[in-house]
Amino acid sequence: MNAPALPAPLGDVPLSDVPLSDDERAKLASVADLFITRSSGMPSASDARVHSEFIDRVFGVRPDLLHAVRTGLRQIKPPLPGTFEELSDRGLPGLRALADAVTAAYFLNPDVARLVGYQKRSVIPIRFDDDLDGLVAPVSARGPIYRPTPREDS
Repeated sequence: MNAPALPAPLGDVPLSDVPLSDDERAKLASVADLFITRSSGMPSASDARVHSEFIDRVFGVRPDLLHAVRTGLRQIKPPLPGTFEELSDRGLPGLRALADAVTAAYFLNPDVARLVGYQKRSVIPIRFDDDLDGLVAPVSARGPIYRPTPREDS
C-alpha cells in the first residue's frame, strides 16, 4: 500500500513524545500481524503501518498505553508463535494492552478506514433560531438589575 498523506483531521491527533525504539517497532510489527492478518482485501497490521506512524498517534492520545505496550512486547519471548491463538494461550498479562493499541492504530490508517466504510463524523454547525430573541427580550429590555460586588482597594 502506498503511504498516503495524512488527512487534516488525522493531523490533529498528536504524536507521542516518546516513540518506540526500532527493535520494539520491528517486534510490534510481527506481533501485530498475529492480531490482524491480511485477508479479504484488508491489509495486515504491518501493511497498515501500525508499528510506525499510527502507533505513535495512539500513544499521543493514550500515553498510558506506551508503558503497557512495552511491557507486553517484553513478555513475548521467542520464538514468536504462528497464530494469535497460540500467543493468547501463553496467558500474557500485557496482551490486552497490545491488542488495544494495535487495533486503535489500525483504524487510524485512512486506507483501512476507507476499506471498512468508516466516515469521520462531520462538523455540525450550531445555529440559533432568531425566534428565541423574543424569549429574552423582556430581560434585555429591563436592563441590568444586579448589585455590583464591593471593591477592595489595595
